Amino acid sequence: MIISVFPNLLNNGVEDLSRDVFSVLSELNTEVYVSSKYKDKFSGCNVLFADDDEIMRNCDVAIAIGGDGTTLNVAKKAARYSKKVLGINAGRLGFMSGLEHDELDLLKNVVDGNYEIDERLMLEADIVKNGSVLSVHQCLNDAVISRGNFARLIDINITCSGRNVSNMRADGVIVSTPTGSTAYSMAAGGPVVSPQADCILITPICPHSLMDRSIIFSTDKELVIRAYNDKLNQPILTVDGEDAITLDRDSEVRVRVSDTKAKLIKIKPENFYEILNKKIIERRA
Repeated sequence: MIISVFPNLLNNGVEDLSRDVFSVLSELNTEVYVSSKYKDKFSGCNVLFADDDEIMRNCDVAIAIGGDGTTLNVAKKAARYSKKVLGINAGRLGFMSGLEHDELDLLKNVVDGNYEIDERLMLEADIVKNGSVLSVHQCLNDAVISRGNFARLIDINITCSGRNVSNMRADGVIVSTPTGSTAYSMAAGGPVVSPQADCILITPICPHSLMDRSIIFSTDKELVIRAYNDKLNQPILTVDGEDAITLDRDSEVRVRVSDTKAKLIKIKPENFYEILNKKIIERRA
């Protein structure tokens, strides 16, 4: 079996955890690949090196080592090649992770094929201007349209199937998947939705209204979002917390369900609600 490991060495403890993972995988007689950029760090380990695209394209399983952001980014890249991903938590929450540091003995289940695949719905967000698609973005958590650098509300219009859904003044709006419902959307007051549900969520950010609340749409809908502000403070689009993209006044963001799905490896028998209690509710009690 070929396993490619993607560690986020910016996180504390990830380098040592990665070495522990390499040791376990070596004992399981797997062929382990790591990005060439980490050759100086892991040259003494029993691993092979190649560029990121190559090790993702050629692996049977990808392992992400870090926090939820690391797992999310690796899962999105793996989805392009229909690859399976296991997250090993080295962060604070690890809501998307399949294993903790003290559970590395369970990596044997990956090699033996003793696991389930948790498919996660993704969104596609297109920036469109005058009928032309300027860019296309895949989202596993969310697409966020928000105000620019100044603390000024923006005007947001949302339509679905050509029908008006909402006109609001707010700091922005979050369009999320069920996976993203426990991320920024939840922090903004949105509902928690099981990742097994098929739906699209819209949650306003600090709306200047007593009535604006989250709305849930079926997966056959396309949402069109237009945001307006003054010339000095243009709205921005942020996809899964990545670099912000400025939206000019003539642009719109069209969001629909993507044809691509992320595939997360599930080894332990915990269901979504047990993980929710363990990772979020109990930890913060």
